Amino acid sequence: MDNCSITLSIKQTADGYTDESELYTKGEFRLHKGAYFIDYDESEATGYDGSHVQLMVDDKYVTMTRTGTSFSNLVFQDNTRHFCHYGTEFGDCMVGISTKFIDKNLNEKGGRIHLKYTIDVNGGLMSENEITIKVKM
Repeated sequence: MDNCSITLSIKQTADGYTDESELYTKGEFRLHKGAYFIDYDESEATGYDGSHVQLMVDDKYVTMTRTGTSFSNLVFQDNTRHFCHYGTEFGDCMVGISTKFIDKNLNEKGGRIHLKYTIDVNGGLMSENEITIKVKM
């Protein structure tokens, strides 16, 4: 049941090159047991067509779980590194997610999440990332 509009603004820097993109989609936004949930389906534009994303936002964490054609489970916690499962079309791997900054401003009408983080594989920096997610009811 789609009840909101979602805008994802993504910036990724790897090997000195920066790529920026925006994705507009419809999805579901709800409050359940003290946490906000944002659900949407991926598309061909993201490279994960056939996958579903659920973001869970509480006081401490932002967790992104992707299911369907590939599985990922990423955990974002301010100034903390988590080892996470990341699935790609080429296979699955464990990555380090080091969150540098989280700003969560959600209420029953929607709001905004802003994340800055790095991804590393075997301790080697893979990319620096910045995502802003806007939800509008």
